[in-house]
Amino acid sequence: MSDALWLVPLSLFDPGWVDRMRDSTSFNRFSPEAAILTAVFFGGFALFVALGFLFKSRAEKQTRHIPLSWITDKDKIDGIFAMALRHRSKIRVSFSREETASAFTGTALVDVLPSGLVLEMSASVRANRAWIGKLVECDFRLRLDPKKEHWSFYNFVAEIKDVAVRPDDCALVTVSMPSRLEMEQKRAFLRVNPPRRDVKECDIWPPAHFRAEGRRLEDPATWERPHLGLTEATAPDIEIKDISGGGMRLFLRADALRSGQGLLEVGRRIYLSLRLADPGAPEGAAFYLSCRVQNIYPGDGPESGKAFGLRFVGFGEPDPEHPPLLVWRPPHGGGVPAVDEWAYRKHLELYRSRGA
Repeated sequence: MSDALWLVPLSLFDPGWVDRMRDSTSFNRFSPEAAILTAVFFGGFALFVALGFLFKSRAEKQTRHIPLSWITDKDKIDGIFAMALRHRSKIRVSFSREETASAFTGTALVDVLPSGLVLEMSASVRANRAWIGKLVECDFRLRLDPKKEHWSFYNFVAEIKDVAVRPDDCALVTVSMPSRLEMEQKRAFLRVNPPRRDVKECDIWPPAHFRAEGRRLEDPATWERPHLGLTEATAPDIEIKDISGGGMRLFLRADALRSGQGLLEVGRRIYLSLRLADPGAPEGAAFYLSCRVQNIYPGDGPESGKAFGLRFVGFGEPDPEHPPLLVWRPPHGGGVPAVDEWAYRKHLELYRSRGA
């Protein structure tokens, strides 16, 4: 029996096997050679198709996992640091949270090398070579257009490669060139990504909307129809990401993006009515917010959408004497306490739901 198994593949190399296959096809007879070749052909084709789908899905997954706020193109990163060098930008440096130390200091960017950045520290900072190999978190801001009063914020993590102390006691610290920049300020508030089911309402109005007769900013009952709102039709195209006491990221696609194009521009101010699910309130937690558009993160294609970074610059809370009306206040410590509290509760809820 075992010898017969070897005879089938070896017979493929016997003289005349092509004629035997032709005869078996013509007379509808079984041929081991034909069966093996057929199985190899279709098996190879199926394997090729499967590998194609696998590589495609992996590529799409990797692309999807790169946040819109990340800059990973080396030429763009080099250009940003070259501009920062010309402006002699200040870079705030702190040891990474992975380290036990928590020193913070301001530095000046004095040189950009192919392998890293050279930062000048003040004489009050006692730098030493024991820092080499440690990770530092760095953040800085840059005005890309000198004609506009708009700052872009960046942060990154780098490794200290060298420390040199000059005779004037000022230290030059060389850090590695980062592989990415994140277009956002250093986080002062806890951020969470609320599940889509938690976003009950999200309506947006421009300031001009409230200049019309009969519309009062302190009375939400007079606000009427929003310029852009979360409805059953727009729900798939509106997402809220990274919400915190200081701001949030609004992601728009398709018709929602087209409706918000003229409304959401860098530097513009908008008013936002937001209602989020809250276990302590069956109707949800309502927030009335004044926001400024800080950043815009374009997607890779025309249908991939855009993300808009919003900073909270004011909030309305119920008037103690007349609760249906609002009293507008500036942020406390740069943030909105009620939103910060909601984000903290949601963080704990998500944390516990993962079994941690």
